[in-house]
Amino acid sequence: MDLLDCDPKVIRSKKKILQYLKELYRLLKIKRYGKPICKRFALDNPYATGFSLVQLIERGSLTGHFPELWNRGFINIFSCRLFNERKPTDFTKKIFGAKKIKNRVLIR
Repeated sequence: MDLLDCDPKVIRSKKKILQYLKELYRLLKIKRYGKPICKRFALDNPYATGFSLVQLIERGSLTGHFPELWNRGFINIFSCRLFNERKPTDFTKKIFGAKKIKNRVLIR
């Protein structure tokens, strides 16, 4: 998912990003493996500065990056389990206050 024109307060908040993950686990009935990694990095590059996240899940992973300069978010949900992609898309758009979201789904 490519999130455009997000709420700057949300993408700059580690607490809010981690809360999003918890709610996403419940929404999709995902079993996580270990704790998520959520770090703000690339502080020397204003084009890339922002939080990145990684969460291993049973049969897949969740990853994301939130470049602050652009108020954008990029989230990947990789799962071997099928799910309705509209649920996480609508939920993610709402949580991050994205004005627009581009969604690509690959079935493998």
